[in-house]
Amino acid sequence: MAQPQPDDQFRAYLAALIALYVQAEQNLLGGISAILRFTTPDMISQLMALRKMRRLVERTNRELTAGDAAYARPLLNAALTAGSRDAQKQLARLGTDIVPRPLPFDFSIPHGVRSLNAIRADLLSPLEDVRRRITRLPDDVYKLISPAAAGGQVLGHGYTPSQAQAYAWRAFVRNGVTGFTDRAGRDWSLSAYVEMSVRTATMRAYNDSHLQVMTAAGIDLYTVDDDGHPCPLCFPWQNKILSVDPDPRADATIAEATAAGLFHPNCKHVLNAYIPAYSKVKTPREWTDEDAAKYKLTQKQRRLELDIRKAKKQQEYAISPSTRADARADVRAAQARMRQFIDESGLLRHSRREQVDLADSYLKLPA
Repeated sequence: MAQPQPDDQFRAYLAALIALYVQAEQNLLGGISAILRFTTPDMISQLMALRKMRRLVERTNRELTAGDAAYARPLLNAALTAGSRDAQKQLARLGTDIVPRPLPFDFSIPHGVRSLNAIRADLLSPLEDVRRRITRLPDDVYKLISPAAAGGQVLGHGYTPSQAQAYAWRAFVRNGVTGFTDRAGRDWSLSAYVEMSVRTATMRAYNDSHLQVMTAAGIDLYTVDDDGHPCPLCFPWQNKILSVDPDPRADATIAEATAAGLFHPNCKHVLNAYIPAYSKVKTPREWTDEDAAKYKLTQKQRRLELDIRKAKKQQEYAISPSTRADARADVRAAQARMRQFIDESGLLRHSRREQVDLADSYLKLPA
């Protein structure tokens, strides 16, 4: 079964919510850069800059809170509706009678045993975490670029306080609006963290409503397809038979597969109905060295793309000519490494993923 194609309403809400936070990150970096360009190393100027940054952050958080209210709940409802609708289409193709079940579902069955409120928390909690992190941003910046801190970073290297401040800010911009660390210890920028969280929560809502409809129609066995993109977490479960409850016909339950890594963050797999003596699935295959090498290459490409975006951010938000020139050189070097990697690996280059301003791409999705 092909991956689901969300309708225009679903895509519009998803695009708007992600773009809201991508744009917020850019506004924060751009606004703080503008403030610092007119800030001198003396303490009074620094404190005035801190006050301006706090006002910028307060305004940004108000806009994000309003955006969450406008987009998050409709997005979740659209995901639930899309999952239910696509499940009914799948059942219709199988010729299975559908048991009507109006929204909202009770969600006592799906993987992870989620309730509707738990799914909503999956979507809203990360956004609340982001807003709390943004609130601390001015103090983090101030600690980094204040005369004492900035000077200490380059002590003995002959830099002036202004140059020290510029280099400290460059180090901050390189990581974007940072501070989000997941349970696996991975660090995320604001925009990347929000995109991952929103896509993951909405996909879970889609899968849960999809599963609820099929279970109500009497389907109790499922599979997930090989999507052609090897991932060590999902791979072991592709073309395996999964069940809602323990079943001797199944390789594992959906809950067991989920706990082992299936439906991980950013996972796009969808549960497909499996009917013994009717459904055909490919024979599961072993994870090979070739799969591992391909996966490793895709992850390296992502890291190279991230390096390019970071260098471009440094260039765009530099607060001094010297740091802007250094960043421009970093951009060229990162792009050269990407060209060499593409030539050697044979993978396709995705220039869009190297751009700082991803918000435009999201906003161009159907409205």
